[in-house]
Amino acid sequence: MQNPNHWLVFSDLDGTLLDHHTYSHTAAQPALDALRRYHIPVILNSSKTAAEMAVIADALQLDAPRITENGSAIVYPDGQLITLGSDYARICRILDQLRQTHHYRFSGFHDWDTDYLARVTGLPLAAAARARQRQASEPLLWHEDETRLAQFRHRLQPHGLVLKRGGRFWHVMGNTDKVKAMLRLRDAHVREYGCNPLLIALGDGPNDRDMLAAADIAVIVCNPDGVAPELPQTQRPRLIRTSLPGPAGWNAAMLGLLDETHPGTRSPTGDTDADG
Repeated sequence: MQNPNHWLVFSDLDGTLLDHHTYSHTAAQPALDALRRYHIPVILNSSKTAAEMAVIADALQLDAPRITENGSAIVYPDGQLITLGSDYARICRILDQLRQTHHYRFSGFHDWDTDYLARVTGLPLAAAARARQRQASEPLLWHEDETRLAQFRHRLQPHGLVLKRGGRFWHVMGNTDKVKAMLRLRDAHVREYGCNPLLIALGDGPNDRDMLAAADIAVIVCNPDGVAPELPQTQRPRLIRTSLPGPAGWNAAMLGLLDETHPGTRSPTGDTDADG
């Protein structure tokens, strides 16, 4: 397998690198430490904002770029921001215009103060404040039927905006996604080092499907409480399914991959099931 000096690891957060219930990453620490020793970047790829991910990256001691708001932006550790979709102020302005013109009934983060968002999401106030620090996408709750939703989606298109389903909210964003952001970082690696990196992607749910399918190695982390993503059969990447959930599965998969190039890396309790 390719030299790990040219690996890029892209990871979902909740239910993957972070425990679904406790949000702890502790079980993945051995693999994170090993990746750090080999200078392999772990690139978080999530719907969370840059402010939310900064706190998480600090706790995980990660210094790689982060893909935020479902691929709408890339944020570098030095604060540099590359917006891949549309500016947040523009998105909110278009949403307000469509709501006023067509009388759509929806409400989004820009309509709420921090206290209300904390009540809606169950987040602590500090976390809710970070979730409101948006740069390139707007989550919203839709209060009408599917027919009106389809009309709304269609009217976003001339503005270069798309509507994507999240776990609880609909997300309005520019025409980009997690895969486009991932491939942009791959291309940056090629320009800098003159070689194609090995892309390893880890996720646990259907919303990770496209990211996993676009990687060279896809790690589907066991989620006992969810539905595993199904990858297309054509041009399927190497697929690893973990038998351990969350960060424990993340840890086992990454230690197992490192062990293929550096025998002895895997811990005695490493546990992965490979398919393909």
